[in-house]
Amino acid sequence: MITGTNYKKRQGEIEPHILCDNGIDLSESFQSQLEEARFISSFMAAVCTSLELDGICSIAARALYAQAPYCQIVFAFSGELEGKNVVFSPTAQEGIIAVRPKTHMGKVCSPSSFTEGSGASVHFNLHDNLGTIAIHYKPGQAKIFSATLHANIVTCFSQAIRNALQHSKIKDLAMRDGLTGLFNRRIFDETLAQQTKSANMRPVSLLLLDLDNFKQINDTFGHQSGDHVLKSFAGILKESCRGRDLVARFGGEEFAIILSETKVAAAHAIAQRIRNRLAKTVFTFDGRQIHITASIGLAACQEGDMIFTANLVKQADQALYQAKKTGKNKVCTFPFDLLMNSSLSFAGENFGSLTPISC
Repeated sequence: MITGTNYKKRQGEIEPHILCDNGIDLSESFQSQLEEARFISSFMAAVCTSLELDGICSIAARALYAQAPYCQIVFAFSGELEGKNVVFSPTAQEGIIAVRPKTHMGKVCSPSSFTEGSGASVHFNLHDNLGTIAIHYKPGQAKIFSATLHANIVTCFSQAIRNALQHSKIKDLAMRDGLTGLFNRRIFDETLAQQTKSANMRPVSLLLLDLDNFKQINDTFGHQSGDHVLKSFAGILKESCRGRDLVARFGGEEFAIILSETKVAAAHAIAQRIRNRLAKTVFTFDGRQIHITASIGLAACQEGDMIFTANLVKQADQALYQAKKTGKNKVCTFPFDLLMNSSLSFAGENFGSLTPISC
């Protein structure tokens, strides 16, 4: 029970001393709680300013370093972010401001696997199985977090991560085709424009793919079967391409792939792999088997070339038209001699003749 209030002077100011019935001064406890409340307020405001995971981690790392300098902090995520870990290790000279995060993707690593030194650690288990924060200190420099401060840090950071996940989902929906989950035409156009705008760019190849006789599938088996084929073909495209390639639904039964840093011979090999795999695939819908093939048009920008995006699409489209015109289920390039100049030949492939389009 509080029995009275005394006052004392310090540096010209009068500060209250709150005493309980056993004579214990409570002012230090209230001061500590006030500082914690101020920290949580600023921490919450700071981490909520970003909707990107790395940005949230960077802001939290700086705020926690200012609260209690550490030798390393590890954000180890699980749940929807399983396999991503972000590590900050401040330098002795410049502090956390100069630190660059080390991001680890793939295998889930425990926070202890990143630990430097043998000092004490403080762990925060995030809500909703989002992961953990582990703060590692040098021996004798560990920060003691009160239960209230610990809980508030967890709550604020967890909410910031949930906000980022929600933002990412909404952003992803705006970039994706609703049926196949591939990137939509807008993202394709923006990416291709970025790839072809520089005169010093690296080689880039473009594939336009069109499913042969797709209308017959809809007419024979129904539109649901057609949707099933489209989604399954989208999976084949994603599995057949590399991580840096962009796969998009161009419209209807037509698809497009931007092959970054890829010359025409390598792009042709990828296209042939996709065509062969599709031709051998048997789709099953409502107990009925469906076979389908694809025609593919290929155009490429060589290293150092300057070309307008519309021209590259037009060239790939002309190559696709040639594939359709000369029998379907084949790969054609624009122009024909582009592939021949790559010193690679593909036995049995009929490219037909294409008329070059000036860029």
